[in-house]
Amino acid sequence: MKYLKIITGVILVMSQIQAQSQIKLEAGTQAGYEYNYFKSPDQVRFNGMLLDENDLIASSIYQEVNIDFENRIKWNRSKLRLIAKPNIKVFYENLEDSYWDITGQAKYYHDLSRYTTLLGEASIIRMNREGLDGAQDVIVNPLGYTNVGASIGVQFEPIEANKTTVKAFYNFRDYDAYGERDLQYNEAGVNLSTKQDLEVNGSEHSIGVLAYFKVRKYDTFNATNIISNGVRDWSYLKINPYYKVPLGNNLEAKPSFVFYQRMDKIDRSGFSQFGPELKLKYEKSNTEITTDFSYLNRHYKSIEARDNDGLIGDKLTYEYIEFNLSIAHKLSNNLFLTANIYSRLRHTNYTDIDARSFRGYRNQYAGLGIKWKL
Repeated sequence: MKYLKIITGVILVMSQIQAQSQIKLEAGTQAGYEYNYFKSPDQVRFNGMLLDENDLIASSIYQEVNIDFENRIKWNRSKLRLIAKPNIKVFYENLEDSYWDITGQAKYYHDLSRYTTLLGEASIIRMNREGLDGAQDVIVNPLGYTNVGASIGVQFEPIEANKTTVKAFYNFRDYDAYGERDLQYNEAGVNLSTKQDLEVNGSEHSIGVLAYFKVRKYDTFNATNIISNGVRDWSYLKINPYYKVPLGNNLEAKPSFVFYQRMDKIDRSGFSQFGPELKLKYEKSNTEITTDFSYLNRHYKSIEARDNDGLIGDKLTYEYIEFNLSIAHKLSNNLFLTANIYSRLRHTNYTDIDARSFRGYRNQYAGLGIKWKL
């Protein structure tokens, strides 16, 4: 009888939770063309032979299919969001470069008071992709990895019309082995976001800051005997203040500035990165258009730049120019037409054609598709 009461109680609780659950489902597909998806330079000299764009750059017509599933469960003063996001991208001209990934998340919210909410999250990401990240500089990063993470924090309102969140987080990432090399890292840090809403001349503005500090420790292994032979101890600081302002009834602008720094404990590969960003959002009737533009400069503290004749006497620098345009047009209650255009350029003073790392590259794609929402 005791166990029967316990089972009955559990069933009643679960039925109450189920009664307050809400399912969200989005599914979409997009087809287009991507140029240089491995982020390769257009010239490299290897064993005395000059390889050009035709040898180095992989491009293809692609099709991407993605699903965003979410189950929101509410009970008492708590809420749980269970999220699954599988994605697959097929390169029709180079099928062996196709890949899939899936993200799973559990996000928990508990209202401690009217103005304070406890936050918790656990996540796992599996990226099943072969190849190397062409944007590499100091560490050779395989594109495939498994990432497990967790965070805990609190969201509160210290003053009127303000929302502030503080979180502590941890991530462990294990990259897929590449040849005899294996790479992994542990990172832990603190994340801060704060936003203050303002009323200016009868319209709603907001000002805020996104920031984090984290410590990341890499280990590089020889996969044949699992003996660590490469340890890197880096710290990262990012500060991103922004201001959101309406420009009329349908347009909103969000200018911001990014400061990003990597601090190397042995002063070998640290850098500072900074620059402006601008986001524009247009909404009218059944159409939403979002654009992002950024111009960032990165300056390395110790790494020296080279050309084909050797060292040039300057430290390594990068310029990143990035643009993204997203369009969604509502065709019916549940169906949307979507379009994306993306471009990223990296310019650098490291022009030695005997090197593949540290070099400049161009990565761009454009696609058209549909999205269905439940």
